[in-house]
Amino acid sequence: MYDSELKILIDKAIGGDSDAFSALICRVQNKAYSIAFRYMNSDYDARDMMQESFIKMYRNLDKFNFESAFDTWYFRILINCCLDELRKRKNKESYSLDIIPDGKDEPMAVDIPDESPGPEAELISKERQKLVREAILALPEDHRNIIILRELEQLSYDEIGQTLDLDPGTVKSRLSRARQKLKQIILEQNPDIRV
Repeated sequence: MYDSELKILIDKAIGGDSDAFSALICRVQNKAYSIAFRYMNSDYDARDMMQESFIKMYRNLDKFNFESAFDTWYFRILINCCLDELRKRKNKESYSLDIIPDGKDEPMAVDIPDESPGPEAELISKERQKLVREAILALPEDHRNIIILRELEQLSYDEIGQTLDLDPGTVKSRLSRARQKLKQIILEQNPDIRV
């Protein structure tokens, strides 16, 4: 979308046009969910962070000045929402609860066709994913941000720089250090694994 078209959409959304605001949301929502899920590690929490970030985006639309891409401006808002929530939870215990439909004593069962690999391959894959996810969460915040945006979301160095307000050269050096730290964490937690 050209800057002039985007400016018209933003101006309309600021003026209260819900269709224009919906168009802005549509522009970012798929990648937003992916980013939020990588930070929050939960569908429910990812959607909650998206809702919160859309509210903040709406409240701050008049502050968007076209110095960066609209998407990266919004992703910075989303990432800040996720990081704020994670900081709030840091010292709190959390429990996972099954969703129980009203009036029933047991969780709802859903039949979904299984097109996945065999149980052994799936178990190995899930264990690896869990190991990497836990290692990413154990990274310091600046390293975690770089790894998520580059390795998982495939953003360019420039996009990461705009999102995190960093020079592309700084992004590259932090990414290198973050990869080393991630490898170190994985090896410390799992000395038998090859990375």
